[in-house]
Amino acid sequence: GLSVKNIHIFNYCCKGTVNKISHFHSVIKTFVAFSAGLPVGQMGPFNTETTLIYSKVLTNVGGAYNQYTGIFTAPVRGVYYIRFTAAAYNSNSYNMGLHLYKNNQHLLHLGEYDSDGRARHVSCGLALELEAGDTVYTRLLANYSLYDDALLRNTFSGFLLFSIILLKGVLTTRY
Repeated sequence: GLSVKNIHIFNYCCKGTVNKISHFHSVIKTFVAFSAGLPVGQMGPFNTETTLIYSKVLTNVGGAYNQYTGIFTAPVRGVYYIRFTAAAYNSNSYNMGLHLYKNNQHLLHLGEYDSDGRARHVSCGLALELEAGDTVYTRLLANYSLYDDALLRNTFSGFLLFSIILLKGVLTTRY
């Protein structure tokens, strides 16, 4: 844990200033967690790939998820756990699936093709190393469709596992 004694040791070892100690202390205290769902109803199909906006925010500790754009922005460098789910009902006319993006880079596709019944669900979770300012978001593919109800079947969530701090050329992690 962070104590006054540890701060004095940190200051002595690194010959830091009060500003460095304050910055070190604020990075350690960073908490990030969000979870949000799509609004009730059918989403799609659209003619082009579309960023999904999960407007039903359940939690947004740290304020890093934007409920108006559907984009999570990492506030600190670290490893984050990102999870998303997708569902479709009575939509055998359309495929169901999502793309996950980091910044503008397509990371993965998760989906289900063809019709195979009335209810379809997929989910994925992964750990991502992000720099402060990196963005993560999902997109609905062109001519794909999702459906949600009051049970939050389509969600986008994430939280900071640990931050990565560079101190005087030494890489450290904080849990």
